[in-house]
Amino acid sequence: MESFRVDLMNGRKVVRSISVAAQSHVHAVVKTVPKPLKPGKAPGKPWIRVRNAAGGKASSFQVVD
Repeated sequence: MESFRVDLMNGRKVVRSISVAAQSHVHAVVKTVPKPLKPGKAPGKPWIRVRNAAGGKASSFQVVD
């Protein structure tokens, strides 16, 4: 398992950060956010950024309403 940082974002501002151990970016966000998600982000809506704690690739997700 790797360590990931899940950031709840509002625009460019980090609202809350959570560290989680998971197998992948997707697994990390599913463990953290209980709502349905889809990849990407929508302008003007909160979104979630998932990064490997060691640096590297970041993924973005948006909550499905």
